[in-house]
Amino acid sequence: MADEPAAPRIIEAIPSVSGGLSALASANAPFIFFDNSPFFGLLNGICQITLEANRNFGADADGKPLIDRAIVAHLRCNVAALVGLRKVIDGILLMAEPKPEGPAN
Repeated sequence: MADEPAAPRIIEAIPSVSGGLSALASANAPFIFFDNSPFFGLLNGICQITLEANRNFGADADGKPLIDRAIVAHLRCNVAALVGLRKVIDGILLMAEPKPEGPAN
């Protein structure tokens, strides 16, 4: 019937499989937003990246925004994982490039 509400859809019902990617705990995984990555390094084969975000706290008496910066995450990984992250970032940057206008060849 058209007046009956649609049944709720299952959002996440992915079983964990040995050797596969499990999404069972993905609902609890954090979302990390950052505005900058001001520090990075390599120590004993571990890549280190610090992420920061800007926080807005209103305005001062002259109307100038009050902003500070806060560290929101410390990424740590080996070089192989960093290469994988770089491939993903390169792919996203490629998708973000403007599409050429005009007819395709």
